[in-house]
Amino acid sequence: MKPIKKEHLRRILVRAPNWLGDAIMCLPAIKALSRTIRPDELRVMAVSGLGDLFDRYKFITDVLHFKKENSTAAHSMLADANYDAIFLFTNSFRSSMDAMKTGCPVRVGYGGNFRGPLLTHPVGKTHGVHMVDYYLNLVNPFWGGVFSQNSDFPILPGEARFAAAIEGLNGAVAIPLGAKYGTAKCWPHKNLKSFIKLILNRSQRRIVLFGTAAERLQAEALEGAGKGRVINLVGATSIGQMAAVMGQCDWVVANDSGPLHVAGAVGVKTIGLFGPTDYRRTAPLAETVQIITKDAKCAPCMKRECPKDHRCMKNISAEEIYDIIAKHAET
Repeated sequence: MKPIKKEHLRRILVRAPNWLGDAIMCLPAIKALSRTIRPDELRVMAVSGLGDLFDRYKFITDVLHFKKENSTAAHSMLADANYDAIFLFTNSFRSSMDAMKTGCPVRVGYGGNFRGPLLTHPVGKTHGVHMVDYYLNLVNPFWGGVFSQNSDFPILPGEARFAAAIEGLNGAVAIPLGAKYGTAKCWPHKNLKSFIKLILNRSQRRIVLFGTAAERLQAEALEGAGKGRVINLVGATSIGQMAAVMGQCDWVVANDSGPLHVAGAVGVKTIGLFGPTDYRRTAPLAETVQIITKDAKCAPCMKRECPKDHRCMKNISAEEIYDIIAKHAET
């Protein structure tokens, strides 16, 4: 592996992953870059869908938000800014082409997908490791060391005020709906509705729903069946506001999704529901997160839509998830 002299890297660009969960799993690697190199500037380039995620970390100097369709233009506008290096935590061929547009003399990323000739320091892909280590392995070959795998999520003052203004969060169970990767990741509506009914019928807890505009109809149906104890925040929060509200709840129950990783980084007690994806590679590493998965022969299939009977998620019962919360309350 061709070495890189740290003293030559005073101004660094980082191309963040496009998905929220991956972006959070990438944070330990970005922090490792900051602590190892101690650059004068570390600027993160992130798609606008990641919103305010990176703006809260002191080891990040600045964040450039761009729309995915304007990616090439966003990278090209930096050509005269004289950055020393760009680290690519994305795997697409296009992102390596975009990296060349920045004019950075050092371009680090995983090879494959015909990217090697476009990178000055291509790294061989690692297989079968957790995604946190997958990202850290873009730092380790150049500056070996023991780096933390942990991600945190500092809450900003405005986000804390947003959460404080919502009544009934003490003891509440937060449920982020949906998963951007595809419906195969989602706990079926029937199971989810049964779980909410168990919470409302057997405890005094309230339910808090999060999600995007795509989940509004589902949220309205769940809210309507919620006996006035469902707080519907679907489409009404930023990532940081969602994190702040989660932090005031007692539990989070989430599909394998970006909000699951937010909950893990916040440190709230969390149950992660896994079916078609491999929890050994993508589950949050936080000790506060408990993973529930079923032994379906076809899982993990990594498909966006289930071509069969979705048994990997259907077999996670409402009673099972309710019992975890109820038994924890008894101890």
